[in-house]
Amino acid sequence: MHDLVSKIKKAAVESGYIDCGITDAAPFEEYAAALQKRINEFPDSSDLYKPMFNRVDPRHSAPWVNSIIVCVHHYGKFRLPAGVGRHIGRNYLADRRTAANPDHEIHKAFTARLKSLGLRVKRGGVPERLAGARAGVVSIGRNGFAYHRETGSWVNIESWRVDAVLPADTPADECPCPDGCRACIDACPTKALCAPFLMHMDHCIAHLTYRAQRPIAEHLWQAMGEWIYGCDICQLVCPLNHTQWRDDQPMPWLEEVSALLKPEALAVMDEETYRRKIFPLFWYIPEDDVERWHANARRACDLSTSRS
Repeated sequence: MHDLVSKIKKAAVESGYIDCGITDAAPFEEYAAALQKRINEFPDSSDLYKPMFNRVDPRHSAPWVNSIIVCVHHYGKFRLPAGVGRHIGRNYLADRRTAANPDHEIHKAFTARLKSLGLRVKRGGVPERLAGARAGVVSIGRNGFAYHRETGSWVNIESWRVDAVLPADTPADECPCPDGCRACIDACPTKALCAPFLMHMDHCIAHLTYRAQRPIAEHLWQAMGEWIYGCDICQLVCPLNHTQWRDDQPMPWLEEVSALLKPEALAVMDEETYRRKIFPLFWYIPEDDVERWHANARRACDLSTSRS
């Protein structure tokens, strides 16, 4: 089995991931407890949390699962077009789900390698940040993000449930944050991040920009600031992330539309341009929701003007 593990981890790196760990398929009871705590604290948001209970037991949808393989994808390596990162979350700008991203199909390459090793495989289906911590490849910061020792929180965690009984890696149980640090909590404009490891999801700017029902309460709407899609505030203020964004690789697919991603362009964009130029980059949101982009961009423009 140790030889198989070595082949798995080598395949992960060769596929494009920066790290790979393994854990068992025991239920994530701490995840269930955290979800229940949020429901108790924020009962009005319970419908957002209840579907997540399906991820507690890795065998819930696949009784044959015996181990979980967890990989770390580093997206904090791209040279963002000037100004765009102030209004759109970096995770979405560098999203490998975008077909033009060079990392677009690394999950397919790794899945194929796992199958070639004789493993039965099912992707996802677990709380991936917690799975990453249990597999020892990341630790969880007070803002709830997963932190890798070399890249900070500019990472995505991806998982594969497999049938083999594999030796588990040592968990990373310790919080990586400096003692007493509250930078992320104090910086959250909507107070969605209201305590260490505690997020009021439907107050989070990211949620408000692309998923929340409209109209949004005025105090939250103003607190969203100049964010149009997503939010990076709690990651940008984090001391663990200082100097961690690398700017190593160009983003030609984003450069060619960067002018259209500015607030002043999105605020007045016609639907045809949106569908041809913007939607392909963010295809996982409703295609007919251009008015949400308009509204968010107009708020950003108004606030930018008032501060200048």
